[in-house]
Amino acid sequence: MDEKKKTASIVEIQKVFGRSPEQHILNVVKESCQGALSLPSFTDTLQTIKSHFFERNYDAVFQNPDHLPVYSARYAPSRALCYYNMFLDHPILMKVLEGGPSTILCIGSGAGSELIGIAAAMVHANPTSKPKKKAASDKKAESTREKQAGEKSNEPSPAEDTTQSITTTTEATLGLENLSLSKSTDSTSAGSGSTEGTTPKVPKPKKSKSNKHQVTLVMQDYVDWSPILDPMEAVVRARMQLGPERLRCETEIGNVLDLSEGLLERVAKADLITFLFVLNELFQDKKRTMLLVARIVAAMPSGAHMLVVDSAGSFSNLKVGERTYMVYMMLDHLKDLEIVHQDDATWYRCPPGVSYPLKLENMRYFIRIYRKL
Repeated sequence: MDEKKKTASIVEIQKVFGRSPEQHILNVVKESCQGALSLPSFTDTLQTIKSHFFERNYDAVFQNPDHLPVYSARYAPSRALCYYNMFLDHPILMKVLEGGPSTILCIGSGAGSELIGIAAAMVHANPTSKPKKKAASDKKAESTREKQAGEKSNEPSPAEDTTQSITTTTEATLGLENLSLSKSTDSTSAGSGSTEGTTPKVPKPKKSKSNKHQVTLVMQDYVDWSPILDPMEAVVRARMQLGPERLRCETEIGNVLDLSEGLLERVAKADLITFLFVLNELFQDKKRTMLLVARIVAAMPSGAHMLVVDSAGSFSNLKVGERTYMVYMMLDHLKDLEIVHQDDATWYRCPPGVSYPLKLENMRYFIRIYRKL
């Protein structure tokens, strides 16, 4: 990008965000969740949610419609900030927003963190007139460079033992071969219910004069979050200046573990599939989740990417036989996936000086970016 275009891009970004992108994002969350934040029962409901999380009773959290607006108001802010910075930090993710019409399938994204975080990253996206598809040699070179940056240690690790144990278990119970299937023929969150607040009255988004390429964001969850997502989308479009020519939002409702034909079709068309703070919840049902992952990987088009992020602590432990491993160890050894970036433990720390009605939490998480071979 030449200097004039770069300067113009910076000016456009500042017009949207003002002085602080992070504060602008928090303002979007606050405006979207204003009905929930004003509920007299907010504190008590939040405490109930935290108790269910401690017991890993995720259905109790998400299958109560009264919990959903409170959950979103509490957990969406820090995660939206984290996802926003995550995309900016990884060019391979930003290319999904820049390289041509693209589809992002977000598993377990009903609370809206992905919507706000990815939309904010789109404000930085620079349009390109080049086709989305690259030459095979270019893909191989880019993949090699990124893989070298996060190269796995050659020292023996318990992950190899994990693969053997998982293979034995799944072959005996599911007929899988190392969790890799030939290409063949829904996550955490729940209920509808009122936020006891009206949809925020926001101005219509201005039509963007640049970067006409459309991102289709598919938000999947196992119940209907539309009472939260619909007003949130309206605020996002207005405050991020993202009209329908830039961002298209769709929802997919169903238990991801059932992996319907409709969801498989979406997987087959996706350029990026995300599992953001959801996979460890799915692994409460290990057998079905291992089958789910295998079938999703099999259905992914070659060159598509998968982004997996979850807690770097004990909540991501997976017990196989008598041993306990981190969830990512199973994914790392799927033969149809190539690791292009990995970090077993990293932090997102909220910047000083920003404000939100609730305390913002720093996040310690692992991250994996895979490419389908």
